[in-house]
Amino acid sequence: MLKLFFDNGNFRNFLIFQAFFGIGSGIFSIFMMWAVHAQYQNPIYTGIAGFMFVAPRVASFLVGPFVDKHNKIKILRVSCFVNLCIVALLLAIPYAYRPGVWFLHLAILIFSITGIFAGPAITALMPKIVGSDDLVKANALIRVVSTIAGLGIGVLLYTMMYGGTGFELIYAVNTGVLFLALAFSFFVRSKERKEFEKADRADLKTYFTELKAGLIFIKRGAIFPLVLALVFMSLFADIAYVNLPMFAEIHTGMASGYILLTALALVGGLIGSYISRIIEHKFELWKILVFGLIFTGALRIIFVNVIADNFSRAVWIYILYAGLGSAIGIFINTLMQKLPPQGLIARINTVITSLSGIAAAAGALIGGIAGTLLPNVDMVFIIQGVSYITIGAFLWMFKHIRRLPKVKDVEAISD
Repeated sequence: MLKLFFDNGNFRNFLIFQAFFGIGSGIFSIFMMWAVHAQYQNPIYTGIAGFMFVAPRVASFLVGPFVDKHNKIKILRVSCFVNLCIVALLLAIPYAYRPGVWFLHLAILIFSITGIFAGPAITALMPKIVGSDDLVKANALIRVVSTIAGLGIGVLLYTMMYGGTGFELIYAVNTGVLFLALAFSFFVRSKERKEFEKADRADLKTYFTELKAGLIFIKRGAIFPLVLALVFMSLFADIAYVNLPMFAEIHTGMASGYILLTALALVGGLIGSYISRIIEHKFELWKILVFGLIFTGALRIIFVNVIADNFSRAVWIYILYAGLGSAIGIFINTLMQKLPPQGLIARINTVITSLSGIAAAAGALIGGIAGTLLPNVDMVFIIQGVSYITIGAFLWMFKHIRRLPKVKDVEAISD
């Protein structure tokens, strides 16, 4: 991985940008969920916040042709600038007056809208910066750098929250990180054609024809069952996600426990990057996905049952759970960059994001209701673990999944 870092200067610039952009987005996502929970102690409000994070993803498929046809670096710069403005407003406005929960929900919504452009732009841009054979290395290295930097920010956030620091200082840190991301975006270049400077303004009929091409392609080969798996993973993940602040506060006995669990997940993500590099050449992808999901689900259930009695042991289980989940995410992301033709990557990505967004939005609302009605919040996370085991078994049923070779042998499906 280090050879790729030192030999490819453009990838190095992209890596730094992606690290700061990912950290800035991560701080916002983590802290805003906590801010809503901490200020209002209402699972319904937290559920709405989770809904606002994922609702724009429902419309992601509409932006696929746009991202495919336009300069992705410019899309990323605009997205980063808008996010920077949102966090700066959260920092500045409370000095004038104290807004209600509606303002936090609105900020989350706008931030999430930029994400439906930035996400596919990053996915489609990667193959234009590194070669096909280096995609797993590149994705893993980005995860490593983002995680290490994110851990540093996570420790800072944890320390500030533990010490009772006001929200404004955390917003200030977030503003600074996003400013650095925006600055480094101007050093990134891609192999995209000059014509993107004068992008083709296709008519509406052509636009929807291109959109349809992406929808049709998703039905092909291993992509279809993977999409179904991602949809159901998003549903149950968001049911659990909106209840994580309450779960953390109950089991750690402190408000900052939510940041602690998030930081531990980042440690797991770092380990997952190395796991992906270790198993990349040793196992076929179908084994990694099927057995990885089953084992990840089992670890989730074990973690919930252990944390009440032995927190130290539960920490190690949680880190391993997060590491395996991160590794699986790296391989799925790599597949979505290698299986479609390059001209369809953004469209495929946005269609998947839309379908996952529908499931995640439903999951956020269901999670808010479940957190209110269920007598024990632990049940939410046990159900999530069972769902992962079921999804792993579900993938095994598809012959296209069982035929997936090792990463290096994956070839793009013909257009």
